[in-house]
This record gives sequence, structure tokens and C-alpha cells, in this order.
Amino acid sequence: MSDDWDFGFTAVDEMPQSETTAPDPVVAQLDNSQIQPLMDKLERLEALIINNDDSSMINEHRELVQQDVVSKLKQVEDLILPLLYNLQKNPDKDYIHWPGRNSIIDKQIEKIKSVTRYYDTI
Repeated sequence: MSDDWDFGFTAVDEMPQSETTAPDPVVAQLDNSQIQPLMDKLERLEALIINNDDSSMINEHRELVQQDVVSKLKQVEDLILPLLYNLQKNPDKDYIHWPGRNSIIDKQIEKIKSVTRYYDTI
């Protein structure tokens, strides 16, 4: 078996007693003056989360995103369904004659991409 499959762990029945976790040297070097500003920021963030008065703004944004998604899905549907409906015509015929389809399909693919990859262009 290759060394690529050795991830450095072993299954054991109980925790080995001899191994202790050494403190992270970077964390060990931090003093209270470095930690306190971070703690203050965390407390402010926690207060913002707990006292979140922006829920109406979040809901409004959610509704706008949902409307945008519905609109984009409708546009994609309008691009795909006509093709499928045309392919569905004359089900009794076994063959479809479709000359020049590469350019027609390429145009349709580009239209679909312009809708589905809208956010990639922003």
C-alpha cells in the first residue's frame, strides 16, 4: 500500500496517557492587550446578532432574491420549452430533419448562458 494512504492516525481503544497537547506557540505569545480588542469585537457582534433589528431588511433582501430567481427560471423556461415543444410535434415520425442546427443551437446556448450565468458577469 502506498504512503499516500497513510493519514497519520491509528485506531485505539482508549486515549493514550503519554500524549499531551502543547499550547499553540502563537497563542502562547498573545497577551491581554492583544486579546481584549478581539473580545470586544466579538461582544459587539454577539450584541448585533442578539438584538438584530435588521430582520425586516434581511427579509426584504430575501424576497428580492427570490423574485430574481423566479424571473431567471422563467426566462430559462421560455428559452428551452419552445425547443422541446417543437421536438414533440409529429410523434408518429421517427426522424427529425434539422439542417443548420449547430448555429441555431449555439445561439440558444448563448441565450441560456446569458440568463444562468448572469451573476458571473457582474
